[in-house]
Amino acid sequence: MQKTHWRKYLNTDYLGGFDLDDGKGGFKEITATIKKAINEIVKEPATGKNKEVLTIHFEENVKPMILNVSNSKTLQKLSGSKYIENWAGLKIIIGTEKVKAFGEVHDALRIRDRLPESNVSAGKCTDCKKDILGAGAVTAEQVKQGTTKTYGVPLCMDCANERKKNAK
Repeated sequence: MQKTHWRKYLNTDYLGGFDLDDGKGGFKEITATIKKAINEIVKEPATGKNKEVLTIHFEENVKPMILNVSNSKTLQKLSGSKYIENWAGLKIIIGTEKVKAFGEVHDALRIRDRLPESNVSAGKCTDCKKDILGAGAVTAEQVKQGTTKTYGVPLCMDCANERKKNAK
């Protein structure tokens, strides 16, 4: 039987670990695309005081997420950029991790240090006729554009790597 975490009934404007509770005693991961990263003023629930925080908003119907240093460093690594403006368009995986804070164990949100597999095709590879997919932080469309510029035809990453190897 699926159960509901009590915090889901509180009006929270930002994503929390409880939002990923699967109702069966575990937690799911979600994939979301960053729309923008901005600085916002939020009210701290414990004190009621205003606090300035870095948040990310998503293209999908997912609540915004308040970033801590750990998650910000992961975004820098995944995006290859320390500039928040460059994070837009990055598709990420969000999960939970048990962390000890303020004398208690919490289910904290963590941006995974890997990118989701891209399954959106940018067309067919000229050589093998398979779908052209993204690789790492590179989108399928970027693979197609890059291989067309380099080799004169759209290629998947496998065929582009094969051509590169054969050219040496």
